[in-house]
Amino acid sequence: MSADQTHTPNVTPPTKPRKWPRILLAVSLTFNLLVLGLVVGAKLGDHRDHGFDTRGPDRGAIRDLGFGPLAGALDREDRRKIGRALRDRSGSFEDNRKTLERDFQSMLDILRADAFAPEALAGLMVAQSDRLRDRGSTLRELVVERLGAMSTEERRAFADRLERSVRRHTK
Repeated sequence: MSADQTHTPNVTPPTKPRKWPRILLAVSLTFNLLVLGLVVGAKLGDHRDHGFDTRGPDRGAIRDLGFGPLAGALDREDRRKIGRALRDRSGSFEDNRKTLERDFQSMLDILRADAFAPEALAGLMVAQSDRLRDRGSTLRELVVERLGAMSTEERRAFADRLERSVRRHTK
């Protein structure tokens, strides 16, 4: 080769790493921390000051699914009726927690595997989300049914308790 000729090897420029696996991992970890927080919070939480029936594993089902102010405004018997109906329609909250814990372990297994399977992780996350959404929808239906069965006076008293509860917690 002469000095005029420079030899440059055939080098392919490096490709940018894909962002979606990192985004999926971040979303997955966030979602799982939320689920873990629900599980741990339900196990360790003190519900005595929130007007919940302290007996049975389903005592916090309404609160755990984001219906806290409504649950606090319902009387004890209404909460118990809704809790029993929820358990009948979608299984006990304890059983659902066990499923979430198994899902969390599966997620850890997927994340720790030598070959990362984003499809498996995404499928697991969709299944978790679907179960939580379905249980929340069932609970919403039960609360609306119970409120619809109340007399006008009972509904007004419920509205007053709900308003007091929300105002007390926002001060």
